[in-house]
Amino acid sequence: MAEHPLSFHEIKDLDMRIAANGDWFYRGSRIERKNLVRLFSTILRREEDGRYFLQTPVERGEVLVEKAPFMAVLMDAEGEGHAQKLTFETNVGERFTAGPDYPLSFSLDLDSGEPLPLLALDRGLTARLNRAVFYQLVDLAVARSEEGPLEVWSSGIAFSMAALQPANRP
Repeated sequence: MAEHPLSFHEIKDLDMRIAANGDWFYRGSRIERKNLVRLFSTILRREEDGRYFLQTPVERGEVLVEKAPFMAVLMDAEGEGHAQKLTFETNVGERFTAGPDYPLSFSLDLDSGEPLPLLALDRGLTARLNRAVFYQLVDLAVARSEEGPLEVWSSGIAFSMAALQPANRP
């Protein structure tokens, strides 16, 4: 039986990397053309095992991602409280409103111990909130009670920042 002409024969070594700051590199050189990065971003996928691939109907190549493939570089807040909607723009110009389809998560980076705020996107991908956007988000956070963790609301959902609190808190 002949193999389908569009099947994957092997995973290509692309020598491509997405740095922690969202910059894309090919063979060690930063990709300067934003339109090229935007094009690559449309074919980027994350597998269940956590690996990232650029995937076309006929080729597939692995991409090393240091923290998250995208950066959230802008945030717009509309409304207040439970009715608040937070819309983020990524470094490739896509916009996503945090909510049930695009949840926010907060953890501590295992390497640096610093906050690692992420917005889940399509295709198993994420955008890390840059420092300015994260601080803007923290300004909007509220505590449910005096001793409760901070949380931020978007599209009717409260996203807890409890994972950012020290474990040995009294």
